[in-house]
Amino acid sequence: MVRIENIQKPIYLNHSSLKYPLPKEFLEELSKELKNMNQYPSGSPYNELSDALAQYTGVFPQQILPTNGSDEAIEAVTRSFGNQFILIPTPTFSQYELSADRNDFSRKLVPCLNHHGDYQLNYTEKDLKEASLVWICNPNNPTGNSIPREKIEETLIHASGIVAVDECNYEYLGDTMVDLIHQYPNLVVIRSFSKNFGLAGFRLGFAVSSAQNIEKISRFCQCFNVNKMAEIAGIKVLKYLNYYKRVWQAIEKIRNNFIQGLLQLEVKAFPSKANFILVDFITEENTKRVWNDLKKNNVHTFAAWDGEFSGLENHYIRFTVGNKEEMDYVLKLLRIDKENH
Repeated sequence: MVRIENIQKPIYLNHSSLKYPLPKEFLEELSKELKNMNQYPSGSPYNELSDALAQYTGVFPQQILPTNGSDEAIEAVTRSFGNQFILIPTPTFSQYELSADRNDFSRKLVPCLNHHGDYQLNYTEKDLKEASLVWICNPNNPTGNSIPREKIEETLIHASGIVAVDECNYEYLGDTMVDLIHQYPNLVVIRSFSKNFGLAGFRLGFAVSSAQNIEKISRFCQCFNVNKMAEIAGIKVLKYLNYYKRVWQAIEKIRNNFIQGLLQLEVKAFPSKANFILVDFITEENTKRVWNDLKKNNVHTFAAWDGEFSGLENHYIRFTVGNKEEMDYVLKLLRIDKENH
């Protein structure tokens, strides 16, 4: 790939944060709260925030646990239920494995990507009976594919322990397991405000489960774990759902057009229900060349070796969906690479 006249500002397509601006009115509301930053947050159980999240998800406030990003939820769930044996599907988000290792818990990585490139949960009934904690990421990170609802229900039925479903990209998928927390006492759902609402810098996430599970998980969270501005932002941002729905639709269109562009270049891309796309460059040599040349042209992405994902072979790059100009620029760079190699 040769260097081309590129976009001057760096293009960050690595972390899957929202690449669109926050609503102007929302930012104005937040700015008025800065004068109160000498005060502590509400603290657990964060009644007003929990009420807003409960209304958004259709559960009771006592079934909500606000957290310092979804990472804290993952850590607290791991410490609550993972002390016996943890099942982790791969490739997937690395924090499930890292959390298990931080706590010195036994874990098994279960390959779920077959030689045809299809990602499917591959847990055995024996594993499900032995595990005290089972992870599912839906849509999966980094492949972006959705896990069928019936497959998750099947896992819940056969699992002896807790099944934690990470729905951090729920708003792009539009399908959730939250409505089943009353039916399955072993279900925990985790959500985030980073990828969908653009609040990555605030570090706001939450867990949804039975009140008994929430009480147990909360023991592993610090006092005042959600800062005051994150608390306020989480309450106020939900008033702007109509704006965000338009943004999510725009991202979906750009994502699908980018995938089509990759297919036209005969580059293998996974079908995605998230705000990122996983691309297979076949060999590690090809992948390192493409990754380095993208970086030289001011495009920053996540390669398999970056440590963001568990069990991902080194011939993949994940692209977060930026705006149309950015994604067209990436396609232009990949087209030049194809012509040169």
